[in-house]
Amino acid sequence: MNRIVATIVVAALVVVASALSGLIPSAGLLNGVWAGDEVSLDQVPPPVKATIERESAGGQVTGISHAREGGEAAYAVRIAKDGQKTTMYVKSDGAVLNRSEADDDDDD
Repeated sequence: MNRIVATIVVAALVVVASALSGLIPSAGLLNGVWAGDEVSLDQVPPPVKATIERESAGGQVTGISHAREGGEAAYAVRIAKDGQKTTMYVKSDGAVLNRSEADDDDDD
């Protein structure tokens, strides 16, 4: 019985250590930062900031967070512009990986 408990504890520690070291990308860590952590516009790399400013011109950035899109580390940027809410995923080099419009329809 003690051997089984010890094996389970060791296995759990290995999984936790792997997740914290970034060896398990789906665990939510992106280069030492938890996916979903909110950041400000001043905290993103300059190419990302330039893309966000260009894409959100005339609108409002409602949130920026670390994300993973298509297996790549990115920033999820939420923008409200012209009555539309959009989420855009931007790589650290400023390239837009994906865009999606939020469906806030209340008529269903």
